[in-house]
Amino acid sequence: MDRVVMYIDMDAYFASVEQASRPYLRGKPVAVVGSGKRTVIVASSYEAKRLGIKTGMTRGEAIRKLPSLVFVEGRNNKYVDTCVKIHEILLRYTPEVEICSIDEFFADLTGSLLLFPSPADIAAAVKREIGERFGITCSVGIAPNKLVAKIAGEFGKPDGLVAVEKDDVERFMEGLPVESIPGIGKKMKAALNALGIRTCGELRDFPVSVLRRRFGIWGDYLSFMARGTDPFRARGQGGLPRSIGHSMTFEKNIGDRVVIRARLLELSGMVARRLRKEKIVAKGFSLTLRYPDFTTLTKRITLPFYTPNGRIIYETVTALLDSFRLKDAVRLLGVSAFNVRRFAANPSLFGGLDREERLWKAVDDVNDAFGECSLRPATTLLCVRHHWVISPAYRPGCFFS
Repeated sequence: MDRVVMYIDMDAYFASVEQASRPYLRGKPVAVVGSGKRTVIVASSYEAKRLGIKTGMTRGEAIRKLPSLVFVEGRNNKYVDTCVKIHEILLRYTPEVEICSIDEFFADLTGSLLLFPSPADIAAAVKREIGERFGITCSVGIAPNKLVAKIAGEFGKPDGLVAVEKDDVERFMEGLPVESIPGIGKKMKAALNALGIRTCGELRDFPVSVLRRRFGIWGDYLSFMARGTDPFRARGQGGLPRSIGHSMTFEKNIGDRVVIRARLLELSGMVARRLRKEKIVAKGFSLTLRYPDFTTLTKRITLPFYTPNGRIIYETVTALLDSFRLKDAVRLLGVSAFNVRRFAANPSLFGGLDREERLWKAVDDVNDAFGECSLRPATTLLCVRHHWVISPAYRPGCFFS
């Protein structure tokens, strides 16, 4: 039986959830932001998108662009709760569900076709139930692999349903612009355009040897993807993300290194918690800081060993901080982990976890039960709590327990 993959992407998710739960917002240009004055836009409704409002804009930029824009403070718990319930809907059709992010899912329907009439019937039922229960829409792509399913889902936005049969994959891909392929951003698009490549069909027919010389191993990947072939092994439930990171933009610029270190402790703990939730370890870490003039600097380091330990992450990024000669106070700090792999537990001679692992498991259990940061290091009390909105790329950890 040929493989059938369904991709589900919620349309303007955060903004749609707000419009559905607050009827007076429907039809209006809405931007979801954090509670701070210096927050940036993390999501916007289609009404706002059509008028030029983009993710990452500051409030000031957005207001100048669209004075009638309505700002709404994000509600993380609401988005996570809705995501969990959508996940439960999908599990009724197949146990093979991958949560890509808080608003994106993949579902392998191959085995489910013995129970349901067709992939399109499943997709229509999922779209209908999501609409009826939550008052929001989603776009769905169906294809023989995850790559083409995602492209098909994006192609049908908003509120679309696009199915691509196995024999139609190359024909579907041929006329699409190269930037339709996930991972091809502005720089890669410009580089391909410079080679005379503008469509997936042109990329497919371009000599692989030239692509390889220009882009290395990515040249091979690009050629595969232009044909609608997924060159990456399917990640599956709880697969490895490329990186995990958190950042904060502050109400007031921070120049005191003691407070900066306290913030880094908080961020390191958040990254470590995500690593533990996903059951992965990392040996690459980065520190990002942004000055008031929006100059952004990043330093990275790779350790000789893998770890999910927040204390080690904190010591690593504070060492990176010490290598900066700060020219000004900072408005943003970010900590990320990269170069990750699956955690391989090594039980002790007594078959238990060591003291520190038991401690962090207990902290995680309390925070799962009572909310994020119910328990946290006392040093972080130096900081006024920052109210931010989770990134749409956030993957709720409860799915990987």
